[in-house]
Amino acid sequence: MQDGEPSNVGDLINWLCKNLIKDPRKEMFVLEDSVRPGILVLINDADWELEGEDKYELQPNDEIVFVSTLHGG
Repeated sequence: MQDGEPSNVGDLINWLCKNLIKDPRKEMFVLEDSVRPGILVLINDADWELEGEDKYELQPNDEIVFVSTLHGG
């Protein structure tokens, strides 16, 4: 993200990794600078694939939800 440019979901993911995720196993959330397979990303209750994935420009009051579809046995 550069000054003056709108933030997108990719910027949000990078920010989360740098500022909020303290667990050293960040690869459980990201893989090659994107959300890893097995994590569903919803933008205002819609699959992010319908919204342009990490290129979606964030808007005021957007709700971004990350849901893991992986589980242990």
